[in-house]
Amino acid sequence: SRMKERIYVVGGPTGIHLVNAPSKQTAVAYVANSKYNAHVASQSDLVELLCKGVQVEQARSTNLELELGDEK
Repeated sequence: SRMKERIYVVGGPTGIHLVNAPSKQTAVAYVANSKYNAHVASQSDLVELLCKGVQVEQARSTNLELELGDEK
């Protein structure tokens, strides 16, 4: 069965968006996906960015779930 959708207000550095989605996580991911891109780092990417002082950040799904978890 299809999940119930709601309209979420998603705010961030790109402004405010109204997004019809089944969850807060989906709404945030939709906005982020339209503003950011991601790809697997190549060896050249790693060498260049680490030399510029960019640190590797560890994403943990439990942190994301806590920050983006739906209210009960």
